[in-house]
Amino acid sequence: MIVQSPARLEHARLCSPIPEVEYQARLGTDLPPREKPYTLEEVTEAIVSLHPGIELAECRFVHDAAFPPLPAILADGAGSGTIVCGAAIADWRSRDIAGQEVKLTCNGTLRRKGTATEALDHPMVPLAWLANELSRTGIGMKAGQFVSTGTLTGMLRPKPGETYVADFGPFGTVEATYF
Repeated sequence: MIVQSPARLEHARLCSPIPEVEYQARLGTDLPPREKPYTLEEVTEAIVSLHPGIELAECRFVHDAAFPPLPAILADGAGSGTIVCGAAIADWRSRDIAGQEVKLTCNGTLRRKGTATEALDHPMVPLAWLANELSRTGIGMKAGQFVSTGTLTGMLRPKPGETYVADFGPFGTVEATYF
């Protein structure tokens, strides 16, 4: 589910929600299965817009020392949930997306900060990996799909009554409130 910022979500209806600050990429061109791997440049060219966002991941497993192995997490939909999306970043290809510091606050208090460079080099890197993995398995990707590119600030465990704001500096802010 993709919603526009600011968003209000009922905490009790979510499965162990986890806010993750991430860039959201919207495909403008299909990336169908093929023999030759996609290059980073091809995948970047396929993106029609890039948005600041918060993925409100959901996990059906208890967060403790017995947290399940990766195959179980993948079977759980990799924690997919709701995407809170901000406005498209103008001229994103010519801007320092990877180096832009992002700050995550909760009820006005700074909780985390980070950059794509520190987390995953550039948001297009995991996107290229995904395009090639889905191509390899015969699935591909379709124009119009949104892809969350991976957390820049790690994960937190929200409570009802908390408002999270991801501040992407000149790229805008995204807000999610749990009630």
